[in-house]
Amino acid sequence: MSEEKVSLEGLGARVLTLTAEVRDLRHRLDGLERRMTALEHRFTALEDRFSAMEHRISAMEERFGVQEERLSAMLAVIVRVAERIDETPRAPSR
Repeated sequence: MSEEKVSLEGLGARVLTLTAEVRDLRHRLDGLERRMTALEHRFTALEDRFSAMEHRISAMEERFGVQEERLSAMLAVIVRVAERIDETPRAPSR
């Protein structure tokens, strides 16, 4: 250990300085915490928006699936009609 004598006044001054520095750091950290909380709220809002968009896109995919099925059914009917038209006897051409 060092042979220096520590005065009570010097120790008190050092403790006051450290206390002030800790208080300053705590103040800064509180500000950072508030900013981080605000960012967290913004990210949560973005997540909610993306979730809503995902829901809308899923609904659109379902609608497109239904339309695709309807188009397939309609094409099947058109093909059947075309096949029947080809099967009808035609008058011989002269």
